[in-house]
Amino acid sequence: MTLASTSCRWVLAACLSGLSLTTLAAQPQEISPGQRYYEKICSKCHEAGIGPVLKGRGLAPETVVAFARIGVNAMPAFRVTDIDDATLYDLGVFLSKSQPLAAPKQ
Repeated sequence: MTLASTSCRWVLAACLSGLSLTTLAAQPQEISPGQRYYEKICSKCHEAGIGPVLKGRGLAPETVVAFARIGVNAMPAFRVTDIDDATLYDLGVFLSKSQPLAAPKQ
């Protein structure tokens, strides 16, 4: 085996491994607009002990929409300019299908 053929094999291996990494990186994780909004806005209070836990409660999407539009206790009302109807309903669907939060390890 010559030095040139060894180098060619390394270059070929590097290219092939680069292609497989590119293929994996090109497949984005599916996150719905509602889940994205929850993680960006809602979780700041609802997963920090400020607001009630919403995940895993089986709330109907319509209930989530009503509470968000009206506002409840310390939670402000979210206007259509804050979150559009389609995203808000999608957020309700996300929460209705969500699993309870994992208990913190002690």
